[in-house]
Amino acid sequence: MGERFYKIGEVSELLNIEQHTLRYLENSLKLKILRDERGDRQYTESDLDTLRLVLQLKNRGLNTTAIRMALENSSEVDNQNEDEQSDKEETEKLPVRGPVVTIEFVEAISAVKRIAEQNETLVEQNRLLELRIRRLEDKLDRYHRERDQKLDELIQLFKSEPDARNKSWLSRLWNK
Repeated sequence: MGERFYKIGEVSELLNIEQHTLRYLENSLKLKILRDERGDRQYTESDLDTLRLVLQLKNRGLNTTAIRMALENSSEVDNQNEDEQSDKEETEKLPVRGPVVTIEFVEAISAVKRIAEQNETLVEQNRLLELRIRRLEDKLDRYHRERDQKLDELIQLFKSEPDARNKSWLSRLWNK
């Protein structure tokens, strides 16, 4: 008995998602879906298992990048396992099942990536804050120097003109 193939409409009904979502998942996750001579997609049970896992991971909040990396890692593990089995049992053909990925593994990968991204973001924000603080300190120093200079000028003006003490400080500042 041959393997059963499903068309995109059937898979859409089975998984209760839109056809365009299936196409999006195929493209974004780089899934290898078989096609017939007309180019129509032919989904296998393995493909359905993969899509169920993807939908379950999406419902848990993982993004497509994390899911794609998890699927790539699992396919590498599957390929290594298949190579080892083919060496041991060349005559026996085992049906290929969907990717062997646990949700915990995918969540761990996703968490590590999120932490790394957050760390990079925090480092960048710290750098920007340090730069901003340095600018503000320079600006504050400049204001203090200008203020001190004006006060020195005012004191010198006040000391230099004893008869001008009757004048206002503003008129002395402007030399009037």
